[in-house]
Amino acid sequence: MTLIKSKFRTAVASLALAPLLMASPAAGAESVPAVTTGPVFNDPSGDTAAEGRILGHLGRLVNGAEPGSSIRISLYLYGSEWLTDQLLAAHQRGVTVQMVLDHDSTGWGAGKRLQAGLTGESWVRFCKEQEACLAKDPGTTAADPNGWYDNVNHNKTFLFSRTKGNGVVPVDNVVVQSSGNLVEWDRVSGWNDAMTVAGNKELFDAYTGYFNDQAAAAAGQTPQVADYAHDTQAGPAKVYFFPRSTTDVVVNVLRTVAQPVGTAAPCHGNDAGFGTSDGRTKIRIAQGHITRPEVAEELWKLADAGCHVDIVYRKLDNPPNTAVAGWLTKPTAKGRIALRQLYNDERGGTGTHTKYLLIEGTYLGGKNKKIVFTGSHTYTVTALKYNDETMLKYEDAAVFDAYVQNFEAQRAAAENEGL
Repeated sequence: MTLIKSKFRTAVASLALAPLLMASPAAGAESVPAVTTGPVFNDPSGDTAAEGRILGHLGRLVNGAEPGSSIRISLYLYGSEWLTDQLLAAHQRGVTVQMVLDHDSTGWGAGKRLQAGLTGESWVRFCKEQEACLAKDPGTTAADPNGWYDNVNHNKTFLFSRTKGNGVVPVDNVVVQSSGNLVEWDRVSGWNDAMTVAGNKELFDAYTGYFNDQAAAAAGQTPQVADYAHDTQAGPAKVYFFPRSTTDVVVNVLRTVAQPVGTAAPCHGNDAGFGTSDGRTKIRIAQGHITRPEVAEELWKLADAGCHVDIVYRKLDNPPNTAVAGWLTKPTAKGRIALRQLYNDERGGTGTHTKYLLIEGTYLGGKNKKIVFTGSHTYTVTALKYNDETMLKYEDAAVFDAYVQNFEAQRAAAENEGL
């Protein structure tokens, strides 16, 4: 868990606006949507434009929102005065704007200014101090006898019912699942991603239902919950919401990296071009914080079975605990797990703030898979049991390959910056 006294305050990750939000078509060309499915990444080691790409991406979606449509945002830290101006302008042209913010966002003025400028069906709601909105406050526990652990609305989700972005053709049911908050640190120091899924109504409806439950709990209309197991499969996408009191979603995912039918060993049997050169499954993780020993143990088991496990991380464990580091540094039958720390932001460098898991190879009895799991969910106890969080699975080769490119950039930054 994360102590309130030392809680990490993140900031907006302006992610790189990749070729996924295309410019308007040339005159005379057939109209195509400007808003399409795929990831956007920032580069905090780059120039101002590279740092600010997610914020620009979100701004274009806000500015392209159609009158009569809705924008719903659930966020941990919000401090963007610039996006507040865009959201107020959208409200003035007839867009419903609704936002659920963690109480920690009151440390910035942008949320309060947006709240003051919205009327009617548009509003901003804050969670209670030192609590999430929907997830039940754990209160005093054996692990925390003083009740000091702070649970939060840690989400970074943006829902647009109808937007044309910077194009000319509106697209319905647009979900943006990000790893970054909208404050300065996330933009200039933290590596972040934002995955856009366009035109997937089932996925959009699942996110909307979760948002509505958060909003109702924030307003005191419904009670907080200890378990919110509302997984939804929607074509190539699947969304997992938190908190969870009885199961560890990440452990379950790792246990599903199973041997394909007809092969003799787990982590083996992929065709050329998938996984390692000898067909072993590759697992790549770029994660801000890992404290759950159960997750680390499953990663070690997979590495010991032959999977290639490569991790870029910001922090492991919470001192004095060392169980996670113990599992991830323990030798395996194939050698050690590849571990690289990217935690130089406190010394003027960069730090990883993404929370993604990439599986290339065997999964659920099949082989040659390329699957991305991303979102707000850190591999911590607080994120599992006590926070409002979301994790998005997406199975698509082009999306996966874009994430691999970002992972390699983070790995290179970890090697180049050093500690």
